Amino acid sequence: MRGSVFTVMEKRGLTTLEIFQNRKEGKFLLRGAKEWDDNLDFSRYATDFHYVDVLTGDYNAVGTETLAADFNELGLKDYLERVEQLLREGRHEGIEFYYHRRKNIRVAFCKHSVTIGIKNRQHVIRAGAMRRHNLDDPEIDVLTDGLNLAGAMAYKNAIAHIPYGGCKTLVQCDPVKLPDFETMGFLSYVADRCRCFTGADMGLDEEMVDIIREKYTKNFVGGTRSPLASTGTPTAYGEFMAIKEACDFAYGSRDLSGRRIAVQGLGHVGYPLAEYLLGDGAQLIVTDIDLSRVHKLQQQYGSDSVKYVAVDEIYTTDADVFAPCAMGGIITEDRIPLFKFRIIIGSANNQLRATNKEAELELAKKLEDAGILFVVAWAHNTGGVISGALLWLLQEDATEKQLKPKIELVCRDNFRKLLEEARKTGKSPTVLVYEKVEAMIYSEVGEL
Repeated sequence: MRGSVFTVMEKRGLTTLEIFQNRKEGKFLLRGAKEWDDNLDFSRYATDFHYVDVLTGDYNAVGTETLAADFNELGLKDYLERVEQLLREGRHEGIEFYYHRRKNIRVAFCKHSVTIGIKNRQHVIRAGAMRRHNLDDPEIDVLTDGLNLAGAMAYKNAIAHIPYGGCKTLVQCDPVKLPDFETMGFLSYVADRCRCFTGADMGLDEEMVDIIREKYTKNFVGGTRSPLASTGTPTAYGEFMAIKEACDFAYGSRDLSGRRIAVQGLGHVGYPLAEYLLGDGAQLIVTDIDLSRVHKLQQQYGSDSVKYVAVDEIYTTDADVFAPCAMGGIITEDRIPLFKFRIIIGSANNQLRATNKEAELELAKKLEDAGILFVVAWAHNTGGVISGALLWLLQEDATEKQLKPKIELVCRDNFRKLLEEARKTGKSPTVLVYEKVEAMIYSEVGEL
């Protein structure tokens, strides 16, 4: 397993390992345990046993000194320090690792601030989706991605007035084939154990969620049978609202007729966003690694309204608005001078190629100096989490009629107030929204 926390877990025969950060004292604590037997049948989860049950007659636990010595003995001392540095830089609470040894399923539950979540008087205390990575992906890259996304979820939940802390669950395993009840039961156990509600992110299918909700736990939301559209569509609607407000702020009109908008990625969010934009009269320049999506959009709306450019050309295309809706880390110091956009508003998470807040704000300042209106993504790509929260609260009783006004309040009304306040105070919108959210999630009270 190259550099991996699971190397230590394998050596000790552990099923769980936790790394905690005590931010007040600047200390890290470790705790590991064997909590279930390797032959435990997780396909029987929620039928024969639950996460609160004793699942082995051979329970044992180890603490910080023993585990730190194991990392050192295995040549992983520097690796542990690197993980701790990521936690320190992002002000994270910690990571919980879960190991299904028999199927080689490795889970990292990344925890950001839970301050808001412990005030909600509800069963769960965190919200954030579950993403699958391949087994050969370097673990440190997976953890970096997960911690960044967990932090973004904490901010996103706070800005959307969703009373839950932020998290992200990273799963490294083979692709989940249906019906693989063993894997789905184990992932359900993890979601319940971590006291979060979650949904399928990249690498996991919505059809899996249908089975999990029916057979294992309601702590997963979404799925193909959901009363609300897949989270991509409400996210797209929120981005559409934010783009219109940004255009009115920069150009003096919400009408997108004739506006040239570059959309990077036509996936679960990018495609419905493109449809919203085209319906409002925009002219699109699009790119996607899957050309079938481009062709489908052109067939629907015509090649005059939808122009295609190669993946790398999207960064230098001449457009009023750039809407990144694919991978993160695409705004770099080298690319900023090449941008011809007046506005950058899109759904992609972690658009700024940075690993901490200070580096993000530095890049945001360079965008501002270049005359580009940019707002960090978690301030406006909230439609999906608003939808997920509504599903969590109301389950099958949730409706589109209830959802849209909630998205409009956050992504249109409050987003516009943010832009206006930034202009009035002379602060960039990204600096201002960081100040507002951190006052909530790092406070002792955590009130929305």
